[in-house]
Amino acid sequence: MNATVDMVVVDDDRHTTVRLRGELDRVSAPRVRDRLRGLTGRPLVLDVGGVSFFDSEGMRTVCACALDCELHGHALAMVGLRPFAAKMFRILGLHEQIPLCSSLEEALWCVVPRTDAEISAWLAG
Repeated sequence: MNATVDMVVVDDDRHTTVRLRGELDRVSAPRVRDRLRGLTGRPLVLDVGGVSFFDSEGMRTVCACALDCELHGHALAMVGLRPFAAKMFRILGLHEQIPLCSSLEEALWCVVPRTDAEISAWLAG
């Protein structure tokens, strides 16, 4: 049983991206939850493209992180979720609290408040 989840934290000016790799399960989830708790003071994107397995404890970890972000007045979005895990998040209704995004750009639109200039540039194409 692999109890390790690799975590890379990338801070940007207005958000933090966390890249996870490994199995997020009952063995690894408590450690991941503790590490994520310290990152919820700003908008957060979880890139889980490298997570090969989620169990219920892994899903609870993501939900706890989303709740911590919300309590700090920030948002959380996920990107890279594999099809089976995405299906489980949808079946459980978790996608209603945590945006499941198909790209980092989409995730950033979900978590980082945009400036008027950014919105104008986007609309201009």
